[in-house]
Parts: sequence; structure tokens; C-alpha cells
Amino acid sequence: MQQYWLLKDDLPDIFQQFPAISYNEEFGQGTFRIAATDLGKIFDFLKTHKSYPMDMLTDITAVDYLSGDYAERPNLTGREEDLYSESRYDLVYHFYSVSKNKRIRIIASCGGENPAVISSYKWWQAAHFLEREVWDMFGIKFENHPDLRRVLLYEEFEGHPLRKDYPTMGEQPRIPLRNPEHDNA
Repeated sequence: MQQYWLLKDDLPDIFQQFPAISYNEEFGQGTFRIAATDLGKIFDFLKTHKSYPMDMLTDITAVDYLSGDYAERPNLTGREEDLYSESRYDLVYHFYSVSKNKRIRIIASCGGENPAVISSYKWWQAAHFLEREVWDMFGIKFENHPDLRRVLLYEEFEGHPLRKDYPTMGEQPRIPLRNPEHDNA
């Protein structure tokens, strides 16, 4: 069976270039974890790698590790310190080398009061809508993104619904009915 994921032995130079990188493997799929401050360097490394140039960004998503009951009972969970934790979110990047038919997964943690990381748009233009979706749903800002605005929800929407602290019983502001045929004429 052919192995599509780049594993630890396939990229020994990544550990030389990034000594703090960690590696985990499950079900034959390797995952490299790196500090969010090194994202720009890892993007350069992957884009210009001699053996496995990652010329396609296939996906970006995020994971929120806040306690799931925080939104319903914010004062009873005892987890308020996790709300602005520096490792609250994991950003998960999936890259693909078209010429070598290999994939790699990179994970970086971010958090704080206003989570932000560097945009990968400079390296892969596919990041345009992927980063907008992550910002829209999770509120993670991508610095130097050319057009960071909502892509799935309307502009007046308050909050980011995939955050675990988003109130499930909250109401959104009322907006006037829109007629796209008339407004875009």
C-alpha cells in the first residue's frame, strides 16, 4: 500500500531547521506541531522544499479546547482562566505536493484575548477563503490577509459561532430584509 502522508523519516531536515518541532503519528498519518511564531518560516520551508514542495494548501481549520459547558454555565465551571489561554485554539493546516503525491499536516496553537497568526495567503492564494472561514467561525485573525471579512455569515452577526464560549441561546440583531436583485442592480 502506498503511503500518502509524509512521516518523520521522510523529512529529517525539518527537525534540523526547526528544533522545537514535535511529531506525532496515528493511523499512518504524521502530524507536525510547531509554534505559531514559526508559521512564516515553515511556510517558506514547505513551499520551497527540494524533495517535497508543497504547492497546494488543501485545508485550514481550527479546534477550540475550551471546556464545552463554559457557554451554558460560565461562572460555575471554574475554567475562566482557560478563556484567554495561549493554547486554547489549534490551527490545522493540510498541504499537498502535486508532483510527489504526498501530504503533510501542520498544527500550531494560538490563543489569548485576540488570537492572531500570520496569513498563509502570501504563499498559497487558496488561503483566501479558508482563512476567512476560520476567522468567521472561530474569530482567529490572520495578519496581512488582503480581505479578512465574514464569508459564511452576514456582516452584522455578533460573535463567532464555533467558539465554545458562544452562547447557544443568544439572539442576533435584527437586520432589514435584503433584496439582492434590487441592491446589486
